[in-house]
Amino acid sequence: MLPRMIDIARAMLLGGEVGDYQIGRGVSRPVLATFALTTSQFVEIVRDATTDREVAKRLLSNTKGPLKALDRRLRSLTVADVPEELRVEFHQLYGRDLPLDRLVFDVLEADDAQKFGAQA
Repeated sequence: MLPRMIDIARAMLLGGEVGDYQIGRGVSRPVLATFALTTSQFVEIVRDATTDREVAKRLLSNTKGPLKALDRRLRSLTVADVPEELRVEFHQLYGRDLPLDRLVFDVLEADDAQKFGAQA
């Protein structure tokens, strides 16, 4: 998730069109909470870093929870886990007919492949 968030932040900084992508809601929310950061603080860290490795190093100094637990949780999120307040938007972006047990990351990867081709 972190590389995806870094890419979105870089696009925001460059004035790029980030479309439906966002930082601070959905799956990125627990990531920011683990690092005790707001969206704007995360974007500032990305702005000040020259590499993804620098971003990661800075984030590790802010860690407020076990990273393995975060990783396990994010990898296990299913369509059924989408919070009620985000469900309408999620369905608009990805469709209403997704199986409830489908992993959210599989949905995101399929969407990236559809929008950007197989290299996404």
